[in-house]
This record gives sequence, C-alpha cells and structure tokens, in this order.
Amino acid sequence: MTRVSGLGGPGGIGGTARGGTARPAGESFSLAAPAQHATAALAPVSIAALIGLQDEGGEARRQGAAKRAGERALGALAALQRAVLGGGAPDLDALARSAAEIELPADPALRAIVGAIRLRARVELARHGRL
Repeated sequence: MTRVSGLGGPGGIGGTARGGTARPAGESFSLAAPAQHATAALAPVSIAALIGLQDEGGEARRQGAAKRAGERALGALAALQRAVLGGGAPDLDALARSAAEIELPADPALRAIVGAIRLRARVELARHGRL
C-alpha cells in the first residue's frame, strides 16, 4: 500500500512543481497564462481580389495615358489652327501620331471626351488628305 505523508492542512497537498522546487503546502494549483501576442486576424484573400486590385491600378494608368494622349492631340490641333491662321504649313505628322496614340478608357465620361478629341483630329487629318 502507498503511503501519503505531508498533508498540509486545508490548503491541499504539498509537492514539487515543475523545475524541481517545492511549493508551500497551502498554495493552490494554477496554470500559467499563455503569453499574449499581438496578432492581426487575417481574412482569406482570393486570387480574384488580388487580380482586381492589380487591374484597378492598371485602369488608373490607362485613364492617365488616355488623358495625356488627349492633351497631346489638343495641343497638335491648336498648333494646326495657329499654322492655318498664320499661313504656315501645319504639322500633320504630329497630329496623326497623337491621334493614333489615343486609346479609349473605361470611364464613360473620359471616354466621351477623349473620343471627341480623337474624332476631331481624324476630321482635320481627312480635310488635309492625310487619312
């Protein structure tokens, strides 16, 4: 038969804790609290969402490129107007290049504006026999 000795009164049984050190007889059992780590909850990310984010940046770049191409075409149209009014030779090559660079963006308002600029450039090229 096993013999138990060293009962320590109403607090419980004395014994050894981890690490080999003895605890007092009146100490109750408790677990060490796990260390608190600051972790952010990660939401699941889908491939479609990542591609959508990449495409969003691409659309912004395309809209910016369409806007710049439209501005260059407007500059070429203004230069054509000055040349015609001043009696000089218009630079139709610059107008043709700027009109060819214009790609219509997805934004409906910008698409309408850039489309009108491109149409006007093509009309002027046709008037001068370059289309």
